[in-house]
Amino acid sequence: MRICLVSSPRYNCKPTHKSLPPLGLATLGAVALQAGHEVVGVEGVFVGHPRKIAAEVAASNPEVVGTNTVTQDRLASIATIREIRKACPDALIVVGGAHYSCSAQDALESVPEIDVVVCGEGEQTFLELLEAGGDPKALSGIAGLAYRDGSGQFCMTEKRDPIMDITTLPRPAWELFSPQAYSAKASQLAKGRNGAMVVAGVMTSRGCPQRCVFCANANPTRVRYIEPTAAVDQIEWLRETLGVSNLDILDDDFLTSDNHAAAVCEEMLRRNVKVDWWCGARAKNLNPDVLKLMRRAGCRSIAFGVETGTDEVLRAIRKGTTTDDYRKAMHVAADSGIEQVGLCLIIGLPGETLDTIDRSLQFLDELRDILGPAWIRESAIGQLPLVYPGTGLESMSYEEGYLPKDFSWNSPYLEPQRALPLINHRYKTVPHYQSPSLPLESICRHLGKHHWDRLTHGRRRRYRRQPLRKLLTKIGLA
Repeated sequence: MRICLVSSPRYNCKPTHKSLPPLGLATLGAVALQAGHEVVGVEGVFVGHPRKIAAEVAASNPEVVGTNTVTQDRLASIATIREIRKACPDALIVVGGAHYSCSAQDALESVPEIDVVVCGEGEQTFLELLEAGGDPKALSGIAGLAYRDGSGQFCMTEKRDPIMDITTLPRPAWELFSPQAYSAKASQLAKGRNGAMVVAGVMTSRGCPQRCVFCANANPTRVRYIEPTAAVDQIEWLRETLGVSNLDILDDDFLTSDNHAAAVCEEMLRRNVKVDWWCGARAKNLNPDVLKLMRRAGCRSIAFGVETGTDEVLRAIRKGTTTDDYRKAMHVAADSGIEQVGLCLIIGLPGETLDTIDRSLQFLDELRDILGPAWIRESAIGQLPLVYPGTGLESMSYEEGYLPKDFSWNSPYLEPQRALPLINHRYKTVPHYQSPSLPLESICRHLGKHHWDRLTHGRRRRYRRQPLRKLLTKIGLA
């Protein structure tokens, strides 16, 4: 079959190179190519305008079009899908990824141009869908799909188990895309030693055992690992073939297994693979020897999701860590020699009060002092809590009445409080969680009054411009 895999444009439908190459689509492309299908890639993020993206898709005369998106870009993705349907009326349009997986029924009911939603890990499901030739009669026998039946009714097949041996997956088909064309600015941690940086994302594991209420991985899954030699094969290929000099390791937690992390680093050192890389990790029971080994293998930066500096809020969000865990972790990180450590708070999570906000910021000062020069000079105040489909915050927002019962994840939406200074324009179409006892407006007022010096210049500018933002919102221009 002829397949076109399309990366979604950003939320504003403007062309940009500030992104990472589409790892998920490249992996799907590799699976399809390996099975003998004809595959092309369209980098919608570079094109921007949905109609122009659709024209590029139509030029390949596809039988199947596959795309995914993140929640903040979903409306741009849907606009693109609608244009693709006009340009390719006979193509089977398949969507996947976290956003569509967690809102499958709503997506099919709200966007008639979508034919099929692939739920969960998509490689095997997508391959079986292709093998069935897109035949609607065959869909009921493929696990991991949501679709409409002949009468237009929503159907979902049995849940597909995660792929246990992810080492068997082929190397992502980067030849379908252009990793060299993406900007190193995609990551806040991508502070290169020189201006010529080529950045790509890789994964050495899948799955997360945690239950954090703000994350779509709130249902714990078994963590599965790529064999270290196979993981480094990918890294070495990116370095030698595409000139990738910087890597974003996209594992949910690179340090879920010390043995795996150490084996990957040892293999990189054995082969003398020269890349700078960064990752995210959970700040619990860090092994000092593993972090030092990571530094020797090229790890320059590591990010920890602190979220809050109080134990009561950590318990409320099911983080599974304590403030003492963070103190110990920062000592380990500081002693490891890793150059940059990123820490950020989400202000306004369940259980938050004005007192816990003050204490959290005091706690960040303590961690900053421990880290010393490794502290990344960024505002400790990250963002107000965002609600994503499939998360604990979504359930709470329904229960507490902040989200209406008929809320649709795939219909036009504007955050009612988008004029608030701590709401970034990129997230104005994503609902924010608001505790019944602590309005978001009170949080912004408190931070502006008592923690002005903590705000970045950009956030201070938003505070100064809030009267204008309110006016533009009122007249429908923001």
